[in-house]
Amino acid sequence: MFEGLYSWSAVAPALVVLGAALLVLLVDLFAQPGSRLLPWLTGAGLLAGFLVSLFMWGTRELAFSGAWRLDSYALFFYALFCASAAVTVILSEAHEERQGRFPGEYYALILFSVVGMMAMASAEDLITLIVGLEVMSVPAYVLVGLNRPDRRATEGALKYFLLGAFASAFLLYGTALIYGAVGATGFDALGRFLTASPEGPGLLFSAGAVLLLVGLGFKIAVVPFHMWAPDAYQAAPTPVTGFMATAVKAAGFAAVVRIYGLLFAHPAGGYHDLLYALAVLSMVVGNFGALMQANLKRMLAYSSVAHVGYLLVAVVASRPQVSTQAGVSVLFYLAGYALMTLGAFAVLVMVQGGADRRETLPDWAGLSGRSPGLALAMAVFMISLSGIPGTVGFFGKFYAFGAAVQSGYIGLAVLGVLTSVVGVYYYFRVVVYMYMRPAEKRYEVYRRPLAGRLTAGILAVAVLYAGILPENLLQAARAAFLSLF
Repeated sequence: MFEGLYSWSAVAPALVVLGAALLVLLVDLFAQPGSRLLPWLTGAGLLAGFLVSLFMWGTRELAFSGAWRLDSYALFFYALFCASAAVTVILSEAHEERQGRFPGEYYALILFSVVGMMAMASAEDLITLIVGLEVMSVPAYVLVGLNRPDRRATEGALKYFLLGAFASAFLLYGTALIYGAVGATGFDALGRFLTASPEGPGLLFSAGAVLLLVGLGFKIAVVPFHMWAPDAYQAAPTPVTGFMATAVKAAGFAAVVRIYGLLFAHPAGGYHDLLYALAVLSMVVGNFGALMQANLKRMLAYSSVAHVGYLLVAVVASRPQVSTQAGVSVLFYLAGYALMTLGAFAVLVMVQGGADRRETLPDWAGLSGRSPGLALAMAVFMISLSGIPGTVGFFGKFYAFGAAVQSGYIGLAVLGVLTSVVGVYYYFRVVVYMYMRPAEKRYEVYRRPLAGRLTAGILAVAVLYAGILPENLLQAARAAFLSLF
């Protein structure tokens, strides 16, 4: 393992994506308006980053004096980020045919955001984590408000930016407090400090750790730091909403899982109880908030808050002793959630018209008659998100709640099951509208791009495949999690 100042091989996947982002910016200067070259270049860069990540699977390497770690855990998330962004690019092409073309910098912003996510997944130092988080977040703020004539987009982007800036301030101040207590920001140094402090890390360190948790809580939209999510999800272009709901959330959890064993799980710190409370609040508020939404994008925003709660159940279950099942279930759940959610937004992009957003439940009435294939795919995604057996969503919840029971958190697992029952109602409400309600008005039929329809179909098949034969994804998640130790 090389621990010197430079190790370019350790950042090879990130360099590939960064190079693609710079190339997209350069080509955009000379590309003709309406050129398809930029999305093709973006997709090629993401595919290259994905393949490099798979090729380097099993590598363990430290770079930049221990501030960056490349291991199977980081590579698992690299592949997830690149795949989610690639689906976003495909859906963006379909979205452009209905709502107008995106500016050239749109694709570069997606790539830069992915680079920041990779830094978060590989961070072995709090400074690296903060830099990666900002590189990820700033492009996301711009992407939400990309449709500048739309006041709703501007409002959503402003809320996202202001609350994101507060979250960054919390992270930075928490890091400063931890540095004041420890004299270092590297995860190894923090681990040694906590090991040498069996009676408690002290008030200064504890305050810093809580501020870190608050800052990361904003990024993953955990209750009560979720208030930006419904407005930002609704305001953003639909492909961007899918990107935020999957890749951005996965990046936040990549950081949470990597540092949880060092900071939040210290037995004398009280952080474990705090995460327990956040999990409970997120499951309850997320599900009952989604129950009251008629707009699908807002419903999926609150749904994502509920799924954050389910993921936190698995994070909490990783203590009092390290639980491999709990850690593996987090990674499995994140991959499965990406399949389900990107699929739902893929169908939403296909259904939307030009100025007609078609985001409310009445707009989806009778969809099975107009577009039976899309209706079937959406039904698969809604069924999986609700956790019905035979889908990847079922196994995600099964492993998470099973880990909670195994670690003695039976009440938390029972609450997860009960709130999942609430979720069944609002997910199946979409299915009822598509199959059992007649259309309330005549809808113009738009040409639906083949690439978008194929993407929705492939994601639906993947959701069912991972729900029937989950072992392959489970083995990858297990290998990734075990590489942390």
